[in-house]
Amino acid sequence: MSLEVLKVYLEEEVYEMLNWGFSIVVGIEFIFIFYLWLKFKYLKGAFIWLFAHIAFFTFAGYKLLVAINSFEHQNPMASEDASFSMGISGTLWILSVACLLIALGKLVQVKSQTKI
Repeated sequence: MSLEVLKVYLEEEVYEMLNWGFSIVVGIEFIFIFYLWLKFKYLKGAFIWLFAHIAFFTFAGYKLLVAINSFEHQNPMASEDASFSMGISGTLWILSVACLLIALGKLVQVKSQTKI
């Protein structure tokens, strides 16, 4: 595939809006979890998993944004690069969800122990 045939599927401004939108959401999530961590420091194990969730989710979002940004792939293997980035993004997203579920499990476990 030559560079002249490479098509842009989204308008140019959409990439910047996606970058800002994703950054704002992750920033709000981080600030909220950090606030909760300061308030409930005794739940250290759960918050470590929540921060791991944010880290994996951030890298997953970055790789996804790289994959859909056709301007980043200005080479003959652009399609393969985008597919690889999407695969990495999916794997990181799965790890992110696993960390979130482990954190929720730890929070429920602590809540059920305090009820007894």
